[in-house]
Amino acid sequence: MQPIDDSIVKKIWDWADANQVPDLTWIEHDSYLAGGYYKGLPRDKESLLDLTTLNFLGYQLTELPPEICFLTQLEKLYLSGNKLTTLPVEIAQLKSLKELYIPGNHLESIPKEIGALQDLEILVLQENRLTSLPDEITALTKLRILELGGNQLSELPDRINDLHHLNKLTLWKNSFTKLPKNLDKLSKLQELDLYYNKLELAEDDLKALEALLQADCDIGI
Repeated sequence: MQPIDDSIVKKIWDWADANQVPDLTWIEHDSYLAGGYYKGLPRDKESLLDLTTLNFLGYQLTELPPEICFLTQLEKLYLSGNKLTTLPVEIAQLKSLKELYIPGNHLESIPKEIGALQDLEILVLQENRLTSLPDEITALTKLRILELGGNQLSELPDRINDLHHLNKLTLWKNSFTKLPKNLDKLSKLQELDLYYNKLELAEDDLKALEALLQADCDIGI
């Protein structure tokens, strides 16, 4: 890992203090196998730079500082239940990231730089304000789970079938009026949720859905 200037670490801590993000704390919770989870941000440099999981659940954050993206050991990033409207383009630096959770925010866009996260397997974006996705999202070829329910999407990138490891795609409660293209080419898709859209299915759409059903995909529509 490349050394990180102390000024960057200080900016991270100053941001955390300004947003009342506490020191790393264990939260007991019976629903977790380990009996709970860690939340917050450590206030010593070594622990900070060694983090593989970072949880900012429910801190009412309105922005994620670009300096967070210098924590390149991160594999899991939880941003659920905040007020983020976008992500820093520096997110491309999180090359080790495998799981990214941002449900229940105010996201209006996703930067195209997200396509650099080549190891990402889980991307959870439900209940935001997204009206479109960048084409670069189709570069996430290791993605297994993509959750987009509760947004304002009316289409997906045409090359969505490039996500050839995708096995779960949730699109409930969006603005789709027709079936997104190439879903039937997602050969590993096992779950497709299209509930609460106003779909008008053409004959080609029905054929695509039939192909998915024959491939043992569970479809909600």
